[in-house]
Amino acid sequence: MQVVIMNDSPQSCDVAGKLDLREDPGAIERIEIARRHPALRGFLLSLNAEESPFSTFGCKVWNDDQDSDAERCIFASRVDLLLSRAPAGVGKEQYEEFARRLATLLEREPGESIRAELHIARAEISRDRQGFCLRLFLFARGARPEQAQLRWSLGTARVQQALLFVARALRHQSGAGVMD
Repeated sequence: MQVVIMNDSPQSCDVAGKLDLREDPGAIERIEIARRHPALRGFLLSLNAEESPFSTFGCKVWNDDQDSDAERCIFASRVDLLLSRAPAGVGKEQYEEFARRLATLLEREPGESIRAELHIARAEISRDRQGFCLRLFLFARGARPEQAQLRWSLGTARVQQALLFVARALRHQSGAGVMD
């Protein structure tokens, strides 16, 4: 899997007022794209589970065609997430370390048809609290839209496993202070 990390994403994230799937997992039914895409639904529920160190606050999916390639169909998604079980002082450096570890793990995945972009962005956590978030983009290519979407679904499962693996490693790292 190809992975790119981008720091200082020009887009900031607004966390305030979003659905809280950790507090209310049933709210997933109000997210239309999660109802239409079971892989995304499972991904969101897993990342927002009680035992997960993450919380998500935004997602989007789309498809596109590239005329110049044999595998011209692209299916893509964006999921915005926070390290939710982290101390209040989690800063950009912790997100950078988290993104580096995640990228290292994802790059081991074989194949050129899936690409991930990890954008570290500023986030407005609440009206008076600023922080950072990770915007995770996943792109899958295919000769047909169905093939691109299937590859995206498989990529989503790989990313989910990698996220949870890296979170567990950081949690067990002595003195890291990244996550409780």
